Amino acid sequence: MNIDDLLKSTKPILYETGVEEWPYAFSGTCYPVKFNNALFIVSAFHCYSNSNIEPENTLYPRPDDPTGFFAFDTKVRAQAQQSKDDEHHDQVILRVARSHHPDTETDKVVALDLVDSATSRLPTSKDIKDFKVRGYPFACPKYEVNYQLNKISYQAYTTNGALSVNQSPFDFCYLIRMITPIPDGMSPNGMSGSPIYGITQSQDAVYCGTIIKHSKYTDEYLVIGPEVLVNALKG
Repeated sequence: MNIDDLLKSTKPILYETGVEEWPYAFSGTCYPVKFNNALFIVSAFHCYSNSNIEPENTLYPRPDDPTGFFAFDTKVRAQAQQSKDDEHHDQVILRVARSHHPDTETDKVVALDLVDSATSRLPTSKDIKDFKVRGYPFACPKYEVNYQLNKISYQAYTTNGALSVNQSPFDFCYLIRMITPIPDGMSPNGMSGSPIYGITQSQDAVYCGTIIKHSKYTDEYLVIGPEVLVNALKG
């Protein structure tokens, strides 16, 4: 699967506020995955809880009509019961409603099918030579909801070039340091919920986890490992 096409499927979390004066707002990043012929949208739970919104209010654009959005029928919090801490318990999974969206529509969304074990790797895998990340920092200059012009615009930040990857002190989480995790002078706020994709030695793109934090002291991203999402999708 082409990594550039895969990265384009990562979107900002756009949602309806329910407030007439400012009906739309942004809150982090989300991305699609597939499992057993179903399409799911995944993000960090705190992107919603910090803004007092429900995850199912996410407006993820439909592939044939970017002014329309997917409906969801299931919401799940991914969690590893055997973990000794809750740091990894910051991931939410939304299933796209097949009653509203047929396979002919959801198949057009470029996403890794995680039912195939070859599509995911632990970030510490020796087979991974680099990582690619795409997210939506709030500080990007084209990122705004302009109510006067009735225009919603956003701008992604994409980076690669890994300096280090290590197991974190938290269960099922990893620390990844990139050469330029975020542009100089820009806050990483908005990158939460972004997927981490690994590039293998054979040039394949694989899923490696979800960003939930950035440390200003070590300049590392804290990432929930892929096994948490995959096991949640298995049920």
